[in-house]
Amino acid sequence: MMDYIVHNLFSTEAGVVWLVLKWILVVAAAGFVGQFGKAFATYLMRRTRERKEPEALDPPGMAPGEAGNQRPALREKPFPSQPATEPPARLKDDKKQMKALAKQQKKLLKKLFK
Repeated sequence: MMDYIVHNLFSTEAGVVWLVLKWILVVAAAGFVGQFGKAFATYLMRRTRERKEPEALDPPGMAPGEAGNQRPALREKPFPSQPATEPPARLKDDKKQMKALAKQQKKLLKKLFK
């Protein structure tokens, strides 16, 4: 029985050698495709992240741009803290101003990254 198995394992009559070689090639190709797919997916995720957050790649306090043409980024001025005893009308005005400033900054950023 053992002679039959050994004879057929290395025999080209049954085609077992070619079957084993074919499976080795299939597994190697699948490994190559899997590794390439993983590297490509990592590249796509990094590229997407860079497009969404370009300021994360630049030094702090600098605007996104070319290495030689960097300028200080626009910074919003901090609003002074409001005491709780101020009248509600003034708080509403401050809130409206803050909202308008945020809207302007959003529009400016849209123009810059278009």
